[in-house]
Amino acid sequence: MSECRALVTLTSEESKRLIAKGIAALPVVQKAKERGIIGLCVCSSAKYVAEELLGEPLPAFAPYICGFINRQGAFAVADDKAGKQLALVRGEAVWLNWPEENLARYVRTMNFHDVIIKSGNILDTNRKAGTLVGLSNGGEYGKYLPYILARGITLIVPMTLNKSVPYLLEEIMPEMGITKISPQRAQGEPCGMLPLPGLVVTECDALATLADVRALPAAMGGVGEGLGTVTLLLIGQERNIEKAWTLVESIKGEPHLEGPAPSAVYEADEHESS
Repeated sequence: MSECRALVTLTSEESKRLIAKGIAALPVVQKAKERGIIGLCVCSSAKYVAEELLGEPLPAFAPYICGFINRQGAFAVADDKAGKQLALVRGEAVWLNWPEENLARYVRTMNFHDVIIKSGNILDTNRKAGTLVGLSNGGEYGKYLPYILARGITLIVPMTLNKSVPYLLEEIMPEMGITKISPQRAQGEPCGMLPLPGLVVTECDALATLADVRALPAAMGGVGEGLGTVTLLLIGQERNIEKAWTLVESIKGEPHLEGPAPSAVYEADEHESS
């Protein structure tokens, strides 16, 4: 059979939904859902994965945004405005009173059969991801990283291709640091960066998992409602292209993800910067 092609465009939210569906279908995730622990770090991409695993939208008490970037810069949500954090323990939802409670409850006993899901801010040319941090201890993720590496916990990193950069993570991380950047010269908060040494899942990976098609990036961004979009060329057998097309059509119109209200954001003098 000859190969067929299709061209699709995804908004940032549609990309996150597609990636979440791909992650939820991974055998390691399905196994952890059935028999182990899945810890979902507080980040917007993990929100979509949580919804796919639960089969329903997250409740209002779990906005699932911790650090974020808007047109003013990089910010963190104030602790008193945070929601709850989700862990799935053998398929049962456990809601933690984040940030006082977090996945540190579980990481000391988790192993390679268990999963932590955490997205990042940049994806380099070697498919290595990095995440911004605004606290000296690495924030929430900084608590888990030693256990992830020492115990071999499976880290899955949802990353939309619109976070791709033509630089190596090794070039960027040493230049970052909350003590290297003056608060007076930071739009938002000064940040450092930590690596995400896990399985990166992009839109292309999700489409390969869910529809057995090859996806190649054809364009990034656009104008107006096209800002932040990813355009992909899909290549595969006709039946698989049809499956991928139907999948993409099913997530078109994913609602816009609103950022936290200004009242929920740390003021610069409240948040650690040195």
